Amino acid sequence: MHILQLHNEYLYYGGEDTAIKLERKLLIKNGHTVSQIIRKNENEISNIFSILKVIKNLSYSFDSIDILEKKFKNEPLPDIVHIHNIFPLWTYSVLDFFQKKNVPIIMTLHNYRLIWNKINPFDDSCIKYGLFKNSKYLTYIFGHLFNYKKNFLFKVNKFITFTNFTKKEILKSNIPKSRIMIKPNFLINKKVKIKSIQKKNNAIFASRLSQEKGIATLVKAWENINLKLNVYGDGPLYPSYKEKKYKNIKFFGRKDRKIIQKQIYNSKILIFPSEWYECMPMTILEAFNEGTLVVASNIGSIRNIIKNYKTGILFQSGNSIDLKNKIKWALNHPEKCDQIVLNAKKSFRDNYSDKINSKLLINLYKKTINKKYKKD
Repeated sequence: MHILQLHNEYLYYGGEDTAIKLERKLLIKNGHTVSQIIRKNENEISNIFSILKVIKNLSYSFDSIDILEKKFKNEPLPDIVHIHNIFPLWTYSVLDFFQKKNVPIIMTLHNYRLIWNKINPFDDSCIKYGLFKNSKYLTYIFGHLFNYKKNFLFKVNKFITFTNFTKKEILKSNIPKSRIMIKPNFLINKKVKIKSIQKKNNAIFASRLSQEKGIATLVKAWENINLKLNVYGDGPLYPSYKEKKYKNIKFFGRKDRKIIQKQIYNSKILIFPSEWYECMPMTILEAFNEGTLVVASNIGSIRNIIKNYKTGILFQSGNSIDLKNKIKWALNHPEKCDQIVLNAKKSFRDNYSDKINSKLLINLYKKTINKKYKKD
């Protein structure tokens, strides 16, 4: 089977970029051919003229059509195309292209952009859907511009979302329920020697440093905690935080994924204080896989992934006092935390491992291709 992955990379590397790379490796390992066409914001959005051009073509880009026409002028079309991110460079035009070429389309919904046009900019809770440039009004405006050709979504054969929560939210975009499949992200299952929390050092945060990721709540919660916190990740707030001095917090910036994995494995606790509706946080899966306790905010799909005091510990989103109390509880109950970690590792093997995901993904491709050509 020949699968094409189509993606638009943002300025800051994120979980969906990791997910795409892992899917590619998994498919190749199973004997399939995987090609990629990836466009990057840093390469194509560099000045005011390129910004205006992107805004003008935010819903339908003829540049995208040209790229694909040139690509497949002398190359065979794939058996199926798996589309990940289309904002802001690809746009809905790619759905039009592949539908006309009779190529089955799978689309993973890594965010809530399809329902941005339904956001009420006067509602403070809309920040939970991930704001564009941290602005409710820009999100509303760009949501309408981007979703002007939203009817093209009906050209997609199957959508992938990650949890029951994300499926419920995505249904607000009027996508037929029958076209949405729940398939979580995954990681390659590691056979690690799980260490007791008492034999580990420090705590770790490994994510983008931005408002919606809850970094401010985390820093405030750590004021009187006698445990070192290592912060890994880049983002818009990184420059301001790295210049400050904190008693027990150190900011390392973006590091290689292998380094992050090692640091997660050796940490007592991974803190995930996100304050928006995460879809499928790869960092939580990393901690489950590495045998590290997760303390995370009880918001959105995180509640579908973590069972409180069974596979992790949940705290009230945005509440630094509750976060502080949960950290102190974990440090004072090491044996209970060790059992939580064992439960989380089992949950990982049963739901988020490469073995489970491989079956789901390949079966989805085969069924979609067969159904497409039966209709034709």
